[in-house]
Amino acid sequence: MSVTSLSPEVSDTRLREAHHRIANNLALIAGFVRLQSSQIAKDKKDLSPAEVGLLLAEVEVRIQTVGRLHHLLGANAGAAKIDLGDYIHSVCGILSESVCRHRAVELVCDAGPCTSPPESAALLGLIVAELVTNAVKYAHPTGVAGRVEVRCRRTSDDELILTVADDGIGLPDGFDARVGGGLGMRVIRSLAHQLDAVLDFDSGPLGLTVSVTAPDPAGAH
Repeated sequence: MSVTSLSPEVSDTRLREAHHRIANNLALIAGFVRLQSSQIAKDKKDLSPAEVGLLLAEVEVRIQTVGRLHHLLGANAGAAKIDLGDYIHSVCGILSESVCRHRAVELVCDAGPCTSPPESAALLGLIVAELVTNAVKYAHPTGVAGRVEVRCRRTSDDELILTVADDGIGLPDGFDARVGGGLGMRVIRSLAHQLDAVLDFDSGPLGLTVSVTAPDPAGAH
């Protein structure tokens, strides 16, 4: 059996691409942390131990979300695309073990098989992390247990639809999710913009469903 090895030039190119991707993703996370720090300073609010714990869990989730992506890329060296369904399931596993435990939230994930370039997958994974974290923090302000469902599917129109639905109180009356909200909403809108995705918010007394409709990053079935 013969073993095909990559030429030094190809190996060097892929290594440079990997370093560049890691640097970009770390810079993105660092930007989130700076924004969060600025928001805390602006609010001038004393945080409780529980709030500090949840805040650190948010940072942990962002780091692990990007780390899991690079783990998948490392396991499939040279691959131009990854299985987006597997990745989103992994992100949901990270969320279940971290932020969801702070509020006894049950997280259900249903992500179908489809492929995605790493750059698009990273943005979608971070959107899942931010939407689920927002649901954990705000869906049930009284602290009762809740349920969040994450779904991802490819349509026949070469689009990806990602939905995150909770069973909480919905958005406040008069709240405009296109421009309002705190840091989490700003981050979600920014990530969606980078994907050229459309955000839709369906809010009611039985919960909030956020849909992210993006051009199919794989470009083909």
